[in-house]
This record gives sequence, C-alpha cells and structure tokens, in this order.
Amino acid sequence: MKILIFDPVGGASGDMILGSLLHLGCPVSTLTEAWDALDILDRPAARTLELDWKLVQGIRARDVTFSLPAPPDAGRRRGRARAPAATDRTWREIRAMLERAALPADVRETSLRIFASLAEAEATVHGVAVDQVHFHEVGAVDSILDITGIAAAVAWFRAEAVYATSVPVGQGTVVCRHGRLPLPAPATVALLEGLPVRFTKVAGELTTPTGAAVLKALTSGAPPPAEIILRGVGYGCGDRTYDDWPSLFRTLLADTAPAAPEAVYVLEADVDDLSPEDWELATARLYAAGALDVTLTARIMKRGRPGVGLTVLVPDTRLHDVADLVLEETSTIGVRYHPVARRVLPRRTYPFRTPYGELRIKEVVTPAGTRRCKPEYADLQALAVSANRPVAELRREVQALLQDLSRPAAPPFAPGPAQETPAGEAPVPKKKPAGRRTRPAKAARTRRKEPA
Repeated sequence: MKILIFDPVGGASGDMILGSLLHLGCPVSTLTEAWDALDILDRPAARTLELDWKLVQGIRARDVTFSLPAPPDAGRRRGRARAPAATDRTWREIRAMLERAALPADVRETSLRIFASLAEAEATVHGVAVDQVHFHEVGAVDSILDITGIAAAVAWFRAEAVYATSVPVGQGTVVCRHGRLPLPAPATVALLEGLPVRFTKVAGELTTPTGAAVLKALTSGAPPPAEIILRGVGYGCGDRTYDDWPSLFRTLLADTAPAAPEAVYVLEADVDDLSPEDWELATARLYAAGALDVTLTARIMKRGRPGVGLTVLVPDTRLHDVADLVLEETSTIGVRYHPVARRVLPRRTYPFRTPYGELRIKEVVTPAGTRRCKPEYADLQALAVSANRPVAELRREVQALLQDLSRPAAPPFAPGPAQETPAGEAPVPKKKPAGRRTRPAKAARTRRKEPA
C-alpha cells in the first residue's frame, strides 16, 4: 500500500508542505492546472509561481513563493507578497469559489476539508458562527493557492493513507489583526487537538494555522507504520530562518512493508434455545470485545429443531476473551475454534461532503489498483432522515459524486489521471435510433496527458 508521511521537522506551513511535495516529484503542471480552475488570478498560474532551491542547515530544500501584487503599506513576508485586506474572504465565499471551480472531485473535497477545519477552529476561538468566519492571512490569495496546490499534489501521488509525525510548536507571541496572541496561535492549538505535538524552546511561530489545518484534515493522528519501504523524500523550507533550528518540512513516499500473515481464528457454536431478542445484545458485546466479524446462520439441528449457527472471526490475541463471552452471553455449552489465514484489501475511511451534509466513505483498493468506494450506511441513513429522502435514491446520488474517485490508482511519479467525468455527473450513454441495426462501436481511445 502506497502512503505519504508528513514529517514536520522544524514546523509546518502551507508553503513548506507544498515545497516538499514538489521536491518529492509532483509536476508543477498539476498545480497550475488546479490554480487556473480558480477565479482568483488575473494571469496564468505558471507566471505566478516562483520556485527556487535553498540550503537550510546544509540540506537542499524547495522554496515556493508566489508573485502577487500587494499595496505599498501591506508589507512583505519574506519571499512572499502579503495580499491586501480587500482579499479577506469568509468561509462561505471560499466554499462557493471551490464548489464552482472546475477542479477534480478529490482535489475539491480535500481543499474544502482543509478550509472547513480552519473555519471550525476560528469559529471556536472567536465565538462566532462558522459561515461568519473571516479568513485574514489565510483568506489571502497565496494561502488559497497553498491549500489547493497541496490538495492537487496529494491527489497526484494517489496514496492510500497519509500519516504525520509529531508537530513542533514554538513559544512567545505573534501580532496579528486580532492583537498580540500567544504561540502557538489559538487556532493552531484547536487544529492540533488529537495530533501528537512537541513543544520546543524556539521563539517563533513554527507551525501556522494553515499547516496545522492540512495535517488535521489529511491525517488521523495515528503514527506511521513501524516498517516501510521508502520510495522517495522531498524537503520544503519556510520563509523564517533560525540559527540552530532547521526550518524544514519533509514528506516521505513509501510502501508499507509486506505484513506477516495475520493470525485469526474462526470460533463457532450452535444454539437452539436462545431467545431471538438476546442475539442483538450478544452480537454487540462480541464486537466490543474485539471480534472482527460476527455472523448468524439459520440451521436445522438435532431432532429437527430450528437453531442458529454462530460464527465469529477473532484475532488470536482476543480468542479466549471472546470465547468466554460466547459462553456467558449465549446458552451454548461449548465452542469450537481453529486458525485460518485471510487476505484483506487496503482500506481507508474519509469524510466526504454532499449537498445534504457530510458522511464517511469507505474505500478499498483491489490488487489491480482499482478503487471501490461506498458510503457508510449509518451516515447515509442519517442524511436520508434529515433530508427526507429515500435511502436508495440518496445512495445513487452519492455514488454518482464518487464516480471520479473510483478509478485505477497511478504508480509513484506517474502522469496525472486521464480526463474524468465531472463530480456529480455520471456519463450518459448515447441512445441508438430505434428500428435500425447498428454495428458495435469501437472503444474510443484516450491518451493520458503527460505532465509538462
């Protein structure tokens, strides 16, 4: 399984993360195509992006800046123009801009997820409604380019999972539009909840709200796998320099090491004298005890009695606990179990926005690289109830929106995907004229666009 590991060696910001992904191998054209789909630039994105190499503590890193106009009194950040206050945007405006942009579905959803994390954190800190949140520094054009560029780059690598190591934060204070704030900034603290954080003695803002939002939206907080097969590394640098601190962000591309055969057991019991009502609680407690799967099968038992065959799939570490629970929760007087080998597909679960709200999507990748996605039924049911829509009808709409995501995964450093159906629009087959016999049409050939 292909994975990305974000390693914020000296901090995390939008330009640092973007630089590391470019150094790792993402084509510049992947970013400029995404930026040109936004209606915020008055010239082609290729003329806005400036790339350079910088030595940080002796390590070559990619430096990303944008050539953006700024008024004389707006000041400059090192290597990057500060956007004027007129470019401040609300979360509602940014969401509308991303939703109408002609972006690939996965790039749009990732960008929305990052900005939604920022909006929720700012709303919590300042005590306002989410849609009323004004993005100041983040609302500037360069930060919008950072976030959409990161989303496009991550989608290009087609990693099945993204992990992050601990996030360093500095100390002191920083002056912004709200006044003098402590470091790490309150929004950064809110975003880092649930992620591993390490405090340093560095005086300065090592991790920005934008960097924290990317880590929050793309990772789960789980540590990277203990063993990997490293495929590549990229370094991005920030616009701040420290005498004894590397202002670097590192991204690793890797495959998970082949896992040892998983030791699981099949545990079985036959029951013919338990009330059907009791199975609901017994099944729930088996899952809570660590069962991987629980199935009930109707059986005809001795003397023609109807009964139930209980089958439980359980890890070897939980075998005896689950066996004890079966003997306690059911009326059986014995259980059978034996070891089995199993093979599972790489899988992940991620949030997905729909016109009716957010739900979780379960995705697996087949050995051929094909992705299969389906919505979590509990979330789908909740949306159907709130929208007063039939579940089957809502499922079809969600599957149509997911169609762009259900395509073969590209290998590392491969060209970007071929042209896809826009999000939410399923391809419509052409109708053949009635009463005429037609010869089968030859499949149209499409050429994959090579990165510039």
